Amino acid sequence: MLALLVTLLPLGIAHPGMGGSAADPNGGMPGQRVEVALGSGTIRVDYFVELAAIRLYKEAKAEGAEGSTWAGRRAETLRSGLRVRLDDADVPLSPIAVEHSATLKEGNFVEFHVAAEATLADERGTLEVRMDNFPDEPCYYAASIEVDGGLVILETDLARVKDGRLRDNKHGAWRREDTGRSVRLRFRPTRTWESHARGPLPERIEGLVGVDARVSALGGVAGILAIGAVVVGRFWRRQKKS
Repeated sequence: MLALLVTLLPLGIAHPGMGGSAADPNGGMPGQRVEVALGSGTIRVDYFVELAAIRLYKEAKAEGAEGSTWAGRRAETLRSGLRVRLDDADVPLSPIAVEHSATLKEGNFVEFHVAAEATLADERGTLEVRMDNFPDEPCYYAASIEVDGGLVILETDLARVKDGRLRDNKHGAWRREDTGRSVRLRFRPTRTWESHARGPLPERIEGLVGVDARVSALGGVAGILAIGAVVVGRFWRRQKKS
């Protein structure tokens, strides 16, 4: 039945009994999430929208949809709801092709997927990623960020650091509040002595970023040399006294 729905949904003749129940994703509400890859001067955003299959069946039927390209066209209509801003200025996004623009998931809902990339004008600033589809409907939102080793996150509304510990971590978690529609983070270049290891957002927040392995190694060598200097100094002093 699920495989049949994948085939028939683009034609607008999916079985109307699929979806539309308490088992629908998010109780029938749309789900919007982003996966962001933030690099030094670049950004890629993969945007996913989850909609109940019965809702899409009704849309396709109302449009009199025909042909197997309907789902792909429906996915593209969602692209306009994805926005990226840097220091309150819109960042032009270039579309990226994805392997599957629409996939039937367990629970009788369809996951749409579009992706885009952009060049960022600076390696520091405040970035905002917005999910602006379905503005008049309650939705669930989620966001996960992968951060290049060349950047450190100073502030974000997905988490905070206090006393060296991660607090209020919402990274990757589904949220229903409308504030989840927007994800903000302020970033700067990584300093020489800080870790340059790429990682998920919580690992790249200032206060949690570790020391670069090369710096640690140099520190160990310096420590050994310092101890050696003390030992040699004591030896020469004893030689002089004798």
